[in-house]
Amino acid sequence: MSGVSKSTISLIETGETKRPSYATWRKIAEAIDIAPSVIINAFVDTTHHPRTLELILAEVITEGWEALVSKVATHYLESPKVDTFRALDHIDRTARDTENKRIKRILWDTIINFTRSRGIPSYLANALYERYLIERDDFARFEETYRRGKELLLYVEHLYVEDRIDYYYKMGVHANILDLHDESIDLCRLGLREDRSDSRPKASAYISLFNSCIYFGDFHIADIYLKEYENSKYADFRKNHFRATLLAKKGQHEDAISLFNVCLNETDREGRISIVVDLMESYLQAGKTDDLMLLLETEDQFLPEKMPQHPYRIKTLAQYYRRKALCLISMEKYDQGFHSLIESIKYYKHIGITTEVIEGIRLFLRHHRTNNKNLTFEHMELIENICDNIL
Repeated sequence: MSGVSKSTISLIETGETKRPSYATWRKIAEAIDIAPSVIINAFVDTTHHPRTLELILAEVITEGWEALVSKVATHYLESPKVDTFRALDHIDRTARDTENKRIKRILWDTIINFTRSRGIPSYLANALYERYLIERDDFARFEETYRRGKELLLYVEHLYVEDRIDYYYKMGVHANILDLHDESIDLCRLGLREDRSDSRPKASAYISLFNSCIYFGDFHIADIYLKEYENSKYADFRKNHFRATLLAKKGQHEDAISLFNVCLNETDREGRISIVVDLMESYLQAGKTDDLMLLLETEDQFLPEKMPQHPYRIKTLAQYYRRKALCLISMEKYDQGFHSLIESIKYYKHIGITTEVIEGIRLFLRHHRTNNKNLTFEHMELIENICDNIL
């Protein structure tokens, strides 16, 4: 019934065969209806044979058995019958060849835990880098991913130069989105120090440096980085947007407003929301509330049609809805304002910026209190749902 000969079964039963092959165990398990995962879980504890463990690892990855992936990979790395570096290379190749991102992350985590405990910095650095690239796309854990990514700073010299520069740039942009401007400047400058090329990541780093310098009021340095961005062949429509932003920060609001409107006319719908956010601030600073309200009435021309796939644009949407909310509340349009504030909080939660989620809830409650407005049950439920899993 199992396809295993009676003599083999007899040897197993009498104990003469103490360690039957994996193939034998699988056949017997299938015959008596034992789940393969149960057999694998037990069998892995009894073997150190490299080729067998490699075959089992391939199987559990194919089947998507995540808990077993970690166990088999760890057992393989710890096997005394395989050279440590050969084993690490095999897990590394396996992780790169695996399409399932969750399993990729499990394999990189396995390498990280193994190499961290044994002091193998080159493999540790590479695994930390690869894990960061995967986790960076999980917007809901954006803050956590940045904190985890910082561990690589301890081993970054072990990365290839190209990967090291890429890491600095990505972390610099990441820090900028999280408003960690000191760290963003330091990380982007580390990348620029080693990079002699002109590339899209480098252009993004110049944008982050510009934004951080604007945040600190260093307009002269911001202008230097803006010129570097403008000279890149990867500069796009945003160069006029940033030039208008610099004018606005210098108090030249009429010139800034004029250039912001030029940018809006030259940019497609998906790229307009960040321009609108800065234009709203200029209208407020210049006291042009009527123009601001006219702008808000044209939402269908600048709000993206679907959820953006970049955290910076999601953050910009959150900023737009918060700014819109405060404007509406100041004009006593409370229901519309509170709705926009909730939308802002939702977008901040989507990219996992917990501090801004909490700030949004604080503003929501404060404006209800100061304007003598009662919280509706609907709003209570929304806030309760938003608070779920934010910490």
